[in-house]
Amino acid sequence: MAKKILFISYYFPPYNSVGIKRVLYWFQNIHKYNYEAVVLTAIKQDQANSNISFVPANNKHILSHFIKDEGINWLSNLKIEMSKYKPDAFDSIIISGGPFMHMLLSKYLKDNFSAKIILDFRDPFYANPRFKSSAIKDQIKLFFQSKFLRYADIVITVNNECKRLIKHPNIHIIDNGYDENTLESIKTELIDLPKSSDDNITISAIGRVDSDFEMDFFFQSLKANTDFNFRYIGNNSFEKYENQYFHGGSVSYSEALKFISKSDACVIFTGGEAFESSTKIFDYLALNKTILIITNGEPMTGSMHQITQNYPNIFWAKNNSESISKALQKVKNHNIVKVDTQEFSREAGLKKLIQIIGQ
Repeated sequence: MAKKILFISYYFPPYNSVGIKRVLYWFQNIHKYNYEAVVLTAIKQDQANSNISFVPANNKHILSHFIKDEGINWLSNLKIEMSKYKPDAFDSIIISGGPFMHMLLSKYLKDNFSAKIILDFRDPFYANPRFKSSAIKDQIKLFFQSKFLRYADIVITVNNECKRLIKHPNIHIIDNGYDENTLESIKTELIDLPKSSDDNITISAIGRVDSDFEMDFFFQSLKANTDFNFRYIGNNSFEKYENQYFHGGSVSYSEALKFISKSDACVIFTGGEAFESSTKIFDYLALNKTILIITNGEPMTGSMHQITQNYPNIFWAKNNSESISKALQKVKNHNIVKVDTQEFSREAGLKKLIQIIGQ
């Protein structure tokens, strides 16, 4: 008899963001391990699915005036929805964040259900440098995070830096990864264009670039290194340099993989915070691409370095013209080394999840 698992995730398709990929993959593939999955989401569904329930987040919580986190307004309706289930309805319940404040539901779940309560932190909640919170706000977040964790049997997060910020006796790391199912479905369409000394080198980027990342140095370096063409798909628009690159807009995940496959190299722009481990790095690894990481921090540090330190096709640069230009020359002269990157697949992450739940 299949075990039952409940995923509580504020965001879920048809909402389109990189943050939903993790829970979506688990939901779609956990049946392979004799689990039946159910999802509660705050996103209205386009099509009816008996295993996906839309629970609106429309009850204004008093704390929403102080904490800007959509999860806080979802709590009361989640409790109403959960009251419809029997205490033994699920073997495991996974609450995914962010947003995070609906993790306060963990006490209610612990009091009313026999299931293992699992919290999945896709990013830091407390002390996330990207939020630029004051010391007082960080202490408030730490207070609530402690309340989340008190009733959790298991905690999951994405890297060691996030793990350091979450104090729990039973915490595990499951990296994000690339979707091997999508890769398999389009592999006949993937074309690796051969390098030619007569052709420019195509360097590509996909996904969001943080608005506070200074792109001037990169484009200045491209102008000085005319062997490179830059192509980008995503929601950013570098209007100041619109004549220096190709912008493909937003596309599906499968189209993004095709886009990457036709590139000689790929680039990531990172703020350099230790916890940052961009999901796109796994897509670049999946396709065995030469990767350039441009950072506002110190090269070869943090979670991004932990992921890529054994990958032979990686180069780093500080976010200044000199460092980027030197790295571009290394990229230009590099001969790709093909390696097995299955460890970075979402399938590998799901296998870890099954082991963790079964402990």
